[in-house]
Order: sequence, then C-alpha cells, then structure tokens
Amino acid sequence: MHPHFKKLDSFIFHPNRYFNNIPNLQNYPIFHFGNNYCSSIIKGSSACWKCGAEWSRPSELFCGKCQVLQHPIQKENYFKLFGIEEKFDIDQTFLKNKFRNLQSLVHPDKFENKTHEEQTISEEYSSLANKAFSILQPSLNRAEHLLALKGHVMGKIDTVDDSSFLMEIMTLNEEIEEAGDNEEKLKVLEEKNKKMLEKLLEEISSHFKNDDLERVKKSIIKLKYFTSINGRLNSIFREMGVTN
Repeated sequence: MHPHFKKLDSFIFHPNRYFNNIPNLQNYPIFHFGNNYCSSIIKGSSACWKCGAEWSRPSELFCGKCQVLQHPIQKENYFKLFGIEEKFDIDQTFLKNKFRNLQSLVHPDKFENKTHEEQTISEEYSSLANKAFSILQPSLNRAEHLLALKGHVMGKIDTVDDSSFLMEIMTLNEEIEEAGDNEEKLKVLEEKNKKMLEKLLEEISSHFKNDDLERVKKSIIKLKYFTSINGRLNSIFREMGVTN
C-alpha cells in the first residue's frame, strides 16, 4: 500500500466500522393511512390476539371487531411501514406527516388506561416508528436501507478501489488539519465537502433509477467518507463556538 494511503487510517472514516449491517429484508403488506387505522391491499386473513376475530386485512393497526391495537407485522421494510413508495428520492414533508400520523395512533400516551398487553404493543409500535423515521430521513441511511431491500447488503469490509478518490480524501483531511482554527479556510473546505455530498446524492439517485445497484453501492461507500468529513468539520466548528 502506498505510504500516503496508510496515513489515511489515522484520521479518516472507515465506512462500515460505525454502521451495522441492515438485515436481509422481505416484502410485507403496504400500509395506507386512513382516518382511524392503516389498511393493506393484500389477501388472506389474520386473527385478533384478544378476541380471536378474523378479518381479511391482517395489517390493520386495530382489530375490526374489538378495536384493540394489534402486534406490528411490518418490522423491516420501513418504506412500507409508512406507506411510502420504495425509492431513494422522497418528500421529507410527506415522510414527516406519515410518521406523525402513525405516532398519533400508537403513541403510549394514548394507551395509559389500556391493558398491559396493549401498552406493550403501543411501545413496540412507537419505537419501531421512531427507528424507521431515523433510517428514512437521512439520505445515507435511506440509501443503505433501500439497497438492502433490493438484496444488496453493505459488507463490513466494503471499501473503495480507487486510488485517486482515496488521495482526494487524504488531501481534504490534510487541508482541514492545516486550516487549524482558521474559520474562513474551514468554511471554504466545508463548502467543498458539501458540493461533493450533493454530487454523490445525485449519483445515487440516478443509479437507483437505472437499477445499477453496484454503482449505488460504490457511491454509498464514497458518501460515507464525505459524511464523516462533514461530521468532523461540524465538531470543529462547535469547539470553536461557530454557528453554521
């Protein structure tokens, strides 16, 4: 390995050291929010855990007969949990509304006077909604999740076989080191890094649309490096008392 690249190990982000693998995911029924519950467009039946009633929409939040909250079925596909199309480019306002809608139905505060079982299910649903939102809102997490849904899980040792890219990352980190506490220089580097982030997000979007998953994977790995640099710059600015 080139000696310059060895130097990278001391201060740059290693993509999969900080990201857990997303498990292999399967397709589940899709939710469509209604006024009182979520319905699914599927066939089959399910039985209520409390009254035993069967109905043809097992993905409804509440039993159609006794109106008791049911155990969550949709636990892995976070797009379907919120009734959102499985694609990289999503409307953040739409996502937030879906999240708030679901939380307004299952939040534990609404089940304070219910049975212990209902309270437990409510807590599980609310926690699941929070986790799903935290995955779908950030572009990087959303890209990894969508890639996993398509059967391409990021590996622990995935790296970039691109010497020019690694040199670019090393140079940018060195420039940050050399900038010290010079706010003006750091701001210039921050803007440079943000442009690279935007470029990579555009690439990922395009690759997903073309179903070029190998290129998606490579772009995600690169995105992690620049995301790490962005976090490093933010930490420096906080220590300096600079508000972006």
